[in-house]
Amino acid sequence: MSTVNPEPLWRPDPQRTAEAQVTRFQTWAAEHHGAPSDGGYPALHRWSVDELETFWKAVTEWFDVRFSTPFTRVLGDRAMPGAEWFPGATLNYAEHALRAASSRPDEPALLHVDETHEPRPVTWSELSRQVGSLAAELRRLGVRPGDRVSAYLPNIPQAVVALLATAAVGGVWTSCAPDFGARSVLDRFQQVEPVVLFTVDGYRYGGKEHDRRDVAAELRRELPTLRAVVHIPLLGTETPRGPWSGRP
Repeated sequence: MSTVNPEPLWRPDPQRTAEAQVTRFQTWAAEHHGAPSDGGYPALHRWSVDELETFWKAVTEWFDVRFSTPFTRVLGDRAMPGAEWFPGATLNYAEHALRAASSRPDEPALLHVDETHEPRPVTWSELSRQVGSLAAELRRLGVRPGDRVSAYLPNIPQAVVALLATAAVGGVWTSCAPDFGARSVLDRFQQVEPVVLFTVDGYRYGGKEHDRRDVAAELRRELPTLRAVVHIPLLGTETPRGPWSGRP
């Protein structure tokens, strides 16, 4: 038989509690939205349940959620399942993900480490520049909100840039790692009919180079909706020739 200990295993000290972000939020929400100024976290939690719309409106303001178009109200429909939050509102993920570029432009946004074990940083300003440039190219290719953009990429900075650029223009992102075979990738990509494909020529793993150009070529042949293919020469190969080809 076990004995239940009602005491928590750990409590933060008063200074840590006072400096916590949730404490700062509660103080701010009390001043601006009528949240309880005392009672600690239990009181804040109760307020978030009792004053649902006020709480979530306060959250969007506290975190500086930047709506491209404003919402008509916080909770349009309370039905569960099927609750409708912030009807009328739109926002862009890439805009929020890149906000640090204005306040911390020279700090690392990404730190890429591969099998060479040599970290390579990408600053916020450089990431923002690359995303803006690629987003402009996607628009030039006619990519519109709702269009699908696919990627056959490993975890490299170019994948982050492509994801954010896709989000910037309102596209839908889908990706597969390059250790997948052609059939597995096509089973996924053919369903969504992508208009752009980002692909590498291969990748390095376990001290070896794994050439994936044949798979990339098959993807190009079997995805008739493609308008462009972006070739990322991770292994240093030449851009393949064809009706859709290009470099990042």
